[in-house]
Amino acid sequence: MPPKPFSRNRLILHLVTVTAVVVALLLGLSVFFKVRTIEISGTQKYSAWDIETASGIEKGDHLLTFSRARASGKIISALPYVKSVRIGIKLPDTVKIEIVEVEVTYAVKDQTGLWWLISSEGKVVEQAPVGGEGDYTQILGVQLAAPAVGQNAAALQDPQPATDAQGNPVPVTVTAADRLKTALDLTGFLELNGIIGKVDSVDVNDLSDIRLWYERKYQVTLGGTDQLGYKISCMKAAVAQLASYEEGLLDLRDPDNILYTGTAAG
Repeated sequence: MPPKPFSRNRLILHLVTVTAVVVALLLGLSVFFKVRTIEISGTQKYSAWDIETASGIEKGDHLLTFSRARASGKIISALPYVKSVRIGIKLPDTVKIEIVEVEVTYAVKDQTGLWWLISSEGKVVEQAPVGGEGDYTQILGVQLAAPAVGQNAAALQDPQPATDAQGNPVPVTVTAADRLKTALDLTGFLELNGIIGKVDSVDVNDLSDIRLWYERKYQVTLGGTDQLGYKISCMKAAVAQLASYEEGLLDLRDPDNILYTGTAAG
C-alpha cells in the first residue's frame, strides 16, 4: 500500500503530546518525591544528627536526583570513625543511610612522640588519649609522618641510607612504607581471627624478624612476611593449648613446626 501522505497537523499533535508528558513529569518531580524522612542505622560513635548533617542531604531535596556518592563521600570525609556508607531510597519520601563504623583501632607514634589511633585500613581516626596508648594494640618499628584525622596514615621516611666503603649509598630494600603496610596486614589478620585486643604490640622494625606480644604472656616470633595470615591462625590455635603455662616464647617462623619454650604455671 502506498504510504499515507505527510500530515503537519498530526506531527504537531504528537509534539504537543510529548511536550505535555515531559512537563507533567517535571512538575511531578518538583511536587512529589521530596525528602521528608532520613533514617540512620549502624552508628554508635556519632548521633543521627551528626550523620545527617555531614551528608549534606536536606529535607525538601529531590529524592530521585540527589547524588548518593557525593553524600557518602561527605560523611566518610567528615566523620573519621565511619568506615563505609550505604545510601538507599524508599518511595515516596525516605532516605535510608546505613553506616559501618571502625570498631577497632591501633596506636602508633608520630615523629614527635605523640600516639595516634588508626584503623586496620590505615585511616587516622584521632589522637590517642594522653597516657592511654596502652589500652590499644601498639604498632612498633614505624612512625607516622604528620598524621591528620580522617586521612590515610603515611609512614615517616627512614633517614638517609648508609654508604659503603666507597661512599655509595647502600640500596634500601625495605622502606618505612613497607613496614607500615605489613603492620596493617597483621592487624587485619588479627581481626579475621577474632583475637582483637589480645595482642599488646606488633613490632615490624625488622621484616625478617616480626614479633608480637600476646596477652602480656607470650612473645611470638613470626619471622618474615610470608604466610602471615596462616601464622596468625596457627598462633591462635597454639595459644589455646597453652592455658597451663604462665609465659614463654612461641616460635612460628615455620608454622607447621611450632616451637614453644616457657614456664608451667603453679
